[in-house]
Amino acid sequence: MNIDELQLEIDRIRSWRKLELSQARAIAESRAGRAEEAYLCRSWAVMIYAHCDQAIKAVSRAYLDYLKVHPREGYDYRTAWLSFHGKEAIRHSSDARYLLCRPDVAEFRTDLIGGINQKAVIDTSNFSYPMLRFLSDWVVQCTFDHSLYRAFCSTLKEKRDAIAHGEEIFLRSVDDCISWHDPAISLLDGFSESALETALLHPA
Repeated sequence: MNIDELQLEIDRIRSWRKLELSQARAIAESRAGRAEEAYLCRSWAVMIYAHCDQAIKAVSRAYLDYLKVHPREGYDYRTAWLSFHGKEAIRHSSDARYLLCRPDVAEFRTDLIGGINQKAVIDTSNFSYPMLRFLSDWVVQCTFDHSLYRAFCSTLKEKRDAIAHGEEIFLRSVDDCISWHDPAISLLDGFSESALETALLHPA
């Protein structure tokens, strides 16, 4: 994957999600004051959560695909790998996998990234502020200011979990969802652009 392919993939990851979220908002707004509004707003909130969750994971995986081909000076390969696999590898794995726990050396870097960049690995946790912070600081290792989204992540997750578990919650009008919609779009753009800028700042 080259830088142009990375940009195309990141644009693909976020563009259709932004469009779908905008469509969900438009539909909910068109039914404001009617019986369907509460249902549409609950659906909209779940969609915001789902797209934030999957977009930042997909962008992280795309960046790691790029990193496999274009090694980055200063990227902490070993710590990123250990954060996913270290304890298990140190204590229980074969000698071949255990070698990956040793100090970062160039010949192991592709293996380290390959061990991280799997859907089953990246998707081990659901959307939350700690997950966003982890993907920013430890996986992509970019300068994205995740602290701006702490309250957004926490409140969105609370509402989504309540809806998913069939709880009765106060989420009945478009105004209840606006506070998550705009930050969600900002998050999709900000995290995507930060990953791309990081790739551009660290050419092979």
